[in-house]
Amino acid sequence: MRKLLVICTAFAGMLGLQACEDLLDVEETFTFEQEFTIVTDQTDFSEWELIDLGSEVDVIEEYGDKIKEVHVEKSEFWLRDFHGDSDQHFEGGSVSVADPDGGNITLIGSIGQHNLQDLLDQPHPLEPEQQGLNRLGQLAEDPPHSFRLYYDASVNEGPVSFTVVFSFTAKMVANPLN
Repeated sequence: MRKLLVICTAFAGMLGLQACEDLLDVEETFTFEQEFTIVTDQTDFSEWELIDLGSEVDVIEEYGDKIKEVHVEKSEFWLRDFHGDSDQHFEGGSVSVADPDGGNITLIGSIGQHNLQDLLDQPHPLEPEQQGLNRLGQLAEDPPHSFRLYYDASVNEGPVSFTVVFSFTAKMVANPLN
């Protein structure tokens, strides 16, 4: 009976320590943006950029390997510096995430048909793909906190000249004692 009591007490103590450790978790919300400048006579185009959140986002740099999770809560896009005809529109597009070396490309979200002029400084939500948002969160969470962001789209007519901005809002949970 005494052994059972000791074992139960030890088990309860371990659970209590885990609960206390979770009480020290820090939750921070952060936003990061990526811009792609498109100037082309073509109607189809694609770009990619290597993103290093460890050097671009203070909270990621601060907590580094103490991060327990990153959950992407919101993804939006809009245009800056649009120069073109008022009837130019996206015929479609997508944003994807990949490992820093370009492997394991996963769709984050789609861009439906939108008039380009209507997107000027007007944020619109991406049509999300949860698997891609989860992958983005995982790459943001795990050192080196880097990934490639791919953008591709097509428009109804060229030439096109604009800067598209993608904005991601995420919640980070870290434990400074880990």
